[in-house]
Amino acid sequence: MRTTIEHKIGLWRALTWLVRLSFLLTLIVIVLGAYTRISDAGLGCPDWPGCFGQLSVPNEHHEIEAANTRYPDLMVEPHKAWLEMIHRYVAATLGLMIAAILFFSIRLARLKFIKLSIALPIGLSILVIAQAALGMWTVTLKLMPIIVMLHLVGGFSIACLLLWLHLRLQHIKHYIMKLLATVPLQTDSSAISTLSSRSHIRGSLQQRDKASPPENPPTQGLKRLGILGLIILIMQIMLGGWTSSNYAALMCTSLPICEGNWWQQLQFTSAFSVLQTAHHNANGSYEFGVLDYASRMTIHVSHRFGALLTAGVLISLALQLIRWHAFSTSTSTSTSTSTSTSTSTSTSTSTSTSSRSLHHFRRLGWWLMGLVVIQIGLGIANVLLHLPVILAVAHNFVAALLLLMMVKIHFALRYSERTPQSLCAKQC
Repeated sequence: MRTTIEHKIGLWRALTWLVRLSFLLTLIVIVLGAYTRISDAGLGCPDWPGCFGQLSVPNEHHEIEAANTRYPDLMVEPHKAWLEMIHRYVAATLGLMIAAILFFSIRLARLKFIKLSIALPIGLSILVIAQAALGMWTVTLKLMPIIVMLHLVGGFSIACLLLWLHLRLQHIKHYIMKLLATVPLQTDSSAISTLSSRSHIRGSLQQRDKASPPENPPTQGLKRLGILGLIILIMQIMLGGWTSSNYAALMCTSLPICEGNWWQQLQFTSAFSVLQTAHHNANGSYEFGVLDYASRMTIHVSHRFGALLTAGVLISLALQLIRWHAFSTSTSTSTSTSTSTSTSTSTSTSTSTSSRSLHHFRRLGWWLMGLVVIQIGLGIANVLLHLPVILAVAHNFVAALLLLMMVKIHFALRYSERTPQSLCAKQC
């Protein structure tokens, strides 16, 4: 039985580390994808999954000749082809790791160690398959903007789901590990039975939760603002992807909105035409953009107004998280003072737990504020410096970090009143 418990803990730890590594690899894939797109290397390999009919980039003289024969209208550019293939190799590795996450999740679900639904790992696997299809269509449809934008959103979505899964696993780590450490692993059947007992683990966690109940939970207004901020940020990221995929990032080179009488040239119908099948280049490619200036300027201006709205909502959320922390701390302190004579030990434990929780929300608020300021600065720098590659990639990466921070805030607000005991399975 001891081996069974150790086996469950081992699977749980393996899954946790696998999720962490997959999350970090996803961030690398996002950066590589942005660098590939911004460096105009999206069609560095005109076929998929290979490159000019090979599994690797043509380097030798005879390989380049064969590639030129197979694609006479294209020129082999090894540096761009390598960017594209490295992105594919790393993305394929990520796909295998997410398949392993699904495998470990199913095993843990069968052992009934914790309440870990396999719906999230299954959703991740489906999303990876869809992302691979979008990667293929990005090449075969020659950078069609809607496909490029969805490919960007798909990568961000994988990162968000991995972060959510990691937060779910971490939510009960301290409680289960500390509980198991306090139960002696003896060889007699009674001790083993105690360790394996559903009532013992659930009951002990419940007592621990009752000893330090959540104080000053987030208001419904704060939770709604968090959801609103998340939705607006997702829409702004999609708008940013649409701006990039239509090569509209340099349509306005002045601040704060655009040069000239820009409001007289807005063309929303053509700017947000999803398929754009009538606009592609003579070779069927959408590379370097196919819309006219007015349409692309409209996309750019929309992105700027979206940035103002998004920044306003996120800064408001960040300030409320910080101010709610200050209000809750003062309330918690006064409560502790008034009841110290009767329940000093219990109140001290509760106040300590509440203080740590409130400090966590305050930290999240400051992180969100900092990321918003950095993103605004990067956006302005991209305009003034005419979109240098490194700043454009950084702008894309910070957008991903902002989305991940909003997911973390949403998780904290959602689970602030829930106890880790509720995530323990019927049989631990």
